[in-house]
Amino acid sequence: MNIKFKNEIIEFELIRRKRKSLCIRIEKNGDVKVISPMKLNKEYILEFVLKKADWIITKKNEIKESESRIIKREFKDNSTFMYLGRECPIKLIYDEKFKKVEIDIKSNNSENINKKENECFYFEIKTNTYNEEILRKTLEKWYREKTFEIVAQRIDLYSYKFTDKVASIKVKEQKRRWASINIKNEIFFNWRISMAPLEVIDYIVVHEMCHMDFRNHSKDFWRRVAEVMPFYKIYHNYLKENGVNMYI
Repeated sequence: MNIKFKNEIIEFELIRRKRKSLCIRIEKNGDVKVISPMKLNKEYILEFVLKKADWIITKKNEIKESESRIIKREFKDNSTFMYLGRECPIKLIYDEKFKKVEIDIKSNNSENINKKENECFYFEIKTNTYNEEILRKTLEKWYREKTFEIVAQRIDLYSYKFTDKVASIKVKEQKRRWASINIKNEIFFNWRISMAPLEVIDYIVVHEMCHMDFRNHSKDFWRRVAEVMPFYKIYHNYLKENGVNMYI
């Protein structure tokens, strides 16, 4: 379906579901999806989309602008992948005698990556194959392990600020969220978040922990986030601006 707004045609996919309200979702590729109750008439839906047209166009333009900033990721020497907010080049070491692909993060002077802000770091990838699918799966496994390790530490760091406790943490694929929490206080983290700076990871952790107090995004919830992390908006905006490059 489509509507005309000013000089633009807005194309959208209409999806009918068992729900009570209308909502509009903009996908990462810019596609527009309108989710509607099963029997809502098309005239009402078109009117609703027309009222949201300015917002839709703004969001689609934001996606186009972010796509222009996407960094190409390849498994070649000096191509880069993110870790803790840094673009770290990769160094491939190939030997068919290697039993498996091994990945490590290295510093030019062997310092801990968490301690030297201006240090130069790189991924050392020892591999017996140039198969990109195998390399990506191995790198994803590496990120999953690092993400789990980091968020476990950060939850421990902030736990004294909360009455309730996190029941468990899991790292998984999440296409539309950086993290989520359920009613049992189990937190699920997107495996990619170890690509972000540590303070941004802290924001993601604090955001989910604050949901133990408020199960919504009300003013009280955001006030609670600000109590724990006064400058959270900086880190929230980082994800909006840089999330597009947090991929492999």
